Amino acid sequence: MHTVITNLSSLWEVVVAALVFGAGVPAVFAFAVRWWAKAETVDAQGRVRRNYPALAGALICLVVIVTVVIAGILFTAKAFIAHQFGIHLFGQA
Repeated sequence: MHTVITNLSSLWEVVVAALVFGAGVPAVFAFAVRWWAKAETVDAQGRVRRNYPALAGALICLVVIVTVVIAGILFTAKAFIAHQFGIHLFGQA
């Protein structure tokens, strides 16, 4: 019974990580694309209007996505980086 409780307590951590990275990052990307599309509009006279808050939101979302991707790559390669270069990332011993 102890094993079942231990497995269930670890399961919720995996589910939360899957929701954050599996659904959260694509949702942030969707917001970035939507805000990027609203960053420039053309009015009836043919003038381009810029929506700077939408552009800033899109760029912030894209920076977050790039940061998450780079952190994921570094987390995956942390043992290799520690062995080859002596740089210990994410507590790699």
